[in-house]
Amino acid sequence: MSVDGREDTRGDGGRVVPNYAFTAGRTRSARGADMPIEALVTATESGLAAAPGLPPESRAIIEASTGPQSLAEIGALLEVPLGVARVLVSDLAADDHLAVHLPLVGTDGRPRRELLERLLDGLRAR
Repeated sequence: MSVDGREDTRGDGGRVVPNYAFTAGRTRSARGADMPIEALVTATESGLAAAPGLPPESRAIIEASTGPQSLAEIGALLEVPLGVARVLVSDLAADDHLAVHLPLVGTDGRPRRELLERLLDGLRAR
């Protein structure tokens, strides 16, 4: 049973942790600017080496990020809101456990033409 009286169907032994506990109540990274939701991340060598000693959610992010992962995919993996995933990923990136791959944007902050053309090509290929 979960704290609210509903039956636990997650199969993780019934451990229920509120989302804010993953980030100690923070809504922003402790060390840097907010990461855009379009960013992709991959695990670094130091992240892979440090993973066994990290908390379970951080370890799961690093193990899932051996290939590029988006913030949305990480949030879905951990079953947490996007904001929580953003804070966790930002903290891991600040510790050099993850490499952040930012989207192509122009000086005005809007997506660059090359990015939009690649997106359009991908949609046409479907």
